[in-house]
Amino acid sequence: MTTGIAVAALALGAIAVVLFALALRRSLTRQTEVVETMLRRYDDRLATFAQTLNDTMTALPARQASEFGVSEDSEPMMRALEIAVSETSADGAVALVTGGSGAPVVATIGLSEAETNHIARMGFPDYRGARAIEVAFSGDIDAPEGSPAIRSGLVVPLLSGEPSRSLLGVLTRDEGRRFSEDDVAALDGLVTRARPAITRSLNLREPDIVPELDMLTGLYDRHSFESVLDHQIARARLAQRPLFLLLIDVDRLTTLNAKIGRLAADGALLAIAERLRAHVDRFDYTFRLAGGRFAVIRRGGSATDAHELFETFQTAISSRPLDEAGFVSVSAGISELLPIDDAASLAGRAEESLADAKQLRRGAAADGA
Repeated sequence: MTTGIAVAALALGAIAVVLFALALRRSLTRQTEVVETMLRRYDDRLATFAQTLNDTMTALPARQASEFGVSEDSEPMMRALEIAVSETSADGAVALVTGGSGAPVVATIGLSEAETNHIARMGFPDYRGARAIEVAFSGDIDAPEGSPAIRSGLVVPLLSGEPSRSLLGVLTRDEGRRFSEDDVAALDGLVTRARPAITRSLNLREPDIVPELDMLTGLYDRHSFESVLDHQIARARLAQRPLFLLLIDVDRLTTLNAKIGRLAADGALLAIAERLRAHVDRFDYTFRLAGGRFAVIRRGGSATDAHELFETFQTAISSRPLDEAGFVSVSAGISELLPIDDAASLAGRAEESLADAKQLRRGAAADGA
């Protein structure tokens, strides 16, 4: 009996020790978890604080150095246009200069392709010592959808040395707007601040070209495509930004020509071009390459952006018939700029992906890896 009680007591004691050990271990584990959680939160807060401090310290010198960015800013003309529009409450702006090879360098914001090309072809005004020149437009130039045409503008020399070969202008769509002496002073001060950065940027890259227009659609034509693509690739790399090329082809165009005739088919192509123009970004370059083949170049856009653009455009095409052509479909090939790409390889991958899309299913889009 006594022996049994002793054994039972020992057993209970052993169980108590085990339970105590388990409780202690659990307590220590819980404390460890609490400490680890606290340390993790502390690390996260410290990392956030460090990132915020770094961002602040990085941003301050740039803002103090120049409102046009650091000394190697690749887009000072665009920044100057943004400031010009803001300071004069204008609807759009344009910068036009003669590059080193004699070709015009043009940059715009808030303008349609037709307006940009019209202003670029007007050339440079004869300032004859004037600080600024006010210009008027007839109002019959195609404006962005939903906007009235440009009616007037204020133009000042952009670069020093040969002022007749450069301009920065702000434009208004308000027929009653008159630019004031304050607007002239604002532009005059702006170009003084912007000239050094713009001069540096012109020395860093080849000049932009003014692309020729396709006679049927008013989009840029195939003769301009390669040079524009080359130039946009160079600018994308300089600015460390992505770029996509979207090739769009009208399915069964030969059959469509035979069915409704060449003239009616041209009308369908014009309608397709108008719907494409309505869906691209105002900074995109949009081309008609040949027949029913179109191209869109977007600097700053990824392959995902290209897919989204194609999907919205495809919806616009399939939502209503194109007069005699009825409902048509389009297929697309997409390529995003890679470090090893030049214009030929980027375009080649887009062509290959377009062929893949047509084999897969007409009306589809495919990526070129």
